[in-house]
Amino acid sequence: MIIYYEQVHEEGYSIDTSFSFAEGDDKFDITSFSGRVDKAGDAYVVTGKLNLHFSCPCDRCLEPVKMDINEDLVLTLSPLGEYPPMNSDGEDGLSDEEAGMYVTPKDSFDIHELLREEALLLVPEKRLCRQDCKGICQGCGAALNYEKCTCKKVTDERWAALDKLK
Repeated sequence: MIIYYEQVHEEGYSIDTSFSFAEGDDKFDITSFSGRVDKAGDAYVVTGKLNLHFSCPCDRCLEPVKMDINEDLVLTLSPLGEYPPMNSDGEDGLSDEEAGMYVTPKDSFDIHELLREEALLLVPEKRLCRQDCKGICQGCGAALNYEKCTCKKVTDERWAALDKLK
């Protein structure tokens, strides 16, 4: 959903949207975003409430993981059009204030793309069906949360002397 900066007046611009997207096996459903865009000097500020439903396979056992995330967002947009070129000392041309901003085209921004990026950052890095998930046995493929491993313990003869130390 493209929003043109010329649509943002003194009283701001209201946004109400919802959409879904997928990244590999991860499913994101932004059930709602209600917010507004306001001008703040040379920048623009998007504020609002993001409601996200997220589902993916567990990182250990591949069982479905579902979670709801509700987050208040404050995003600062800088309509520079493009990132400034690097300085001679190898630093980017952004000021400290601009470094925390989203750099957008000069005339518009895609609110869905910004919310997509925020949704990706909000989900946990390690996604588990439960905290004590035992995963899947690498040998027999047993789901260790529900069944016992049927693998036979194989002992390497070279390590037999260490077993005697117990």
